[in-house]
Amino acid sequence: MNKLTATLITVSFPLLFLLIWSGGALFSKLGLQYANTWSFLFLRAALALVLLFVLFGRSVKHNNNGLKTHAIEKSELCRIIISGLLLQVFYLIFYFSAIKTQLSLGIIILILGIQPIVTKLMASAVLNKIDMILLAMCFIGLGISTLGYHKIEQINLIGIVLAIFALLSITFGTVIQARITTEPVLTLLIQTISAFIVFAVLTAVNGFVFSFNVYSLAALIWMGAIVSVGAFLLLTFMLRFRSAEKVSTLFFLLPLITMLLESVFFNTKLNGFTIAGDILVCVSLFLYQFKPFSPKK
Repeated sequence: MNKLTATLITVSFPLLFLLIWSGGALFSKLGLQYANTWSFLFLRAALALVLLFVLFGRSVKHNNNGLKTHAIEKSELCRIIISGLLLQVFYLIFYFSAIKTQLSLGIIILILGIQPIVTKLMASAVLNKIDMILLAMCFIGLGISTLGYHKIEQINLIGIVLAIFALLSITFGTVIQARITTEPVLTLLIQTISAFIVFAVLTAVNGFVFSFNVYSLAALIWMGAIVSVGAFLLLTFMLRFRSAEKVSTLFFLLPLITMLLESVFFNTKLNGFTIAGDILVCVSLFLYQFKPFSPKK
């Protein structure tokens, strides 16, 4: 790996991924004002599928060996489909279902915030005490920031269970995705086909509701093209070259960036607790990612 590639993967890709994915929360909120959940997710998958077919077609056209180079072993195909269902279907179903129970968003964020720690426990053969302390500090900072920004008004068992299932879906999906070696565009194409089929069925059962206007189309384009294709390709590339637990720690920053974007675009205020929590997360995550010290063995 040359220096430029290493810089892209360790700095540029994560920053771009965080901005795109964090903006997704705002655009999803906007899009769901003009559509029901399943119709929006169905159209999102449909748009992503069209773009991925175009990208895949271009890759085949420029490959002299054609489709033969895209042969996939059965075990690899199973990993691709399972990971896609976990990340693009079950995670979204459980996440939106938890919100529908009126469970406070702050609680959902805190439950999903455990994901990097669980991924570390699952994916790492050796548990370093300093790493675990830094991850714990990230979670504490996330808690301080979230509780300072979101009111905890509604708590219910069903919502908590659904949020935990969303946590398990994104955790296992990330770990499995890190083991996939198939070309990223083909991987995402197969996963999006699976998601499209599931959401098509759910839309058929629940009815199609989507009001076409400038705002709904902007939300759909962002979620279907920028997030479902761009962000997921970035995630796939990062998992290809970095460990799953390293990549998963980026998810600590997603709620924080979303809060900052909301404060800019919707004029919401950030109090002292939120700012202090943000700083604690950023400092702890920097120490975890770049290790500017050598821990004693």
